[in-house]
Amino acid sequence: MVAKYYWTIRSILKKKPHLIKCLTRCRHCQILFFTHPRNASRSDLGCPFGCRQTHRRKNSNQRSTEYYRTKEGKEKKKQLNASRSSPKQDASCDEKGNDQFDKETVRHIQVVTCLVEGRFVALAEVYAMLKKMLRQHSIDYAQKLLYAAIKYRKNPP
Repeated sequence: MVAKYYWTIRSILKKKPHLIKCLTRCRHCQILFFTHPRNASRSDLGCPFGCRQTHRRKNSNQRSTEYYRTKEGKEKKKQLNASRSSPKQDASCDEKGNDQFDKETVRHIQVVTCLVEGRFVALAEVYAMLKKMLRQHSIDYAQKLLYAAIKYRKNPP
């Protein structure tokens, strides 16, 4: 999978060599990825494939731990724990059904698509493209096609 990913990067760079300045390495896992041109010179970026979220979560946990050890934090935690006994409200899903995709990955796909196509690509376009690419294909269509091909091989029309 990684080899296919790097092959795709190389093929994009062959067609659009000006995007080499947008290619950077993750400071954690060292994988190459495209970034927005305004971040091209930065060397402290995490990749959108998990390192960025892991680093953000780690720092958030550290900040939370430090805060909840203070006097104000202990009071706040006491209030939060007390409010848990109240009835919960249903969480509403995204009305367009876009909640099935990871938001960070979709944003990265949007940035890369904008860079490759040389135009602004809206998030709605990216979601539509992903839904079209990832929709489930009918299984019996392929079987019928195979059956038809075998049938005509024996008795050509």
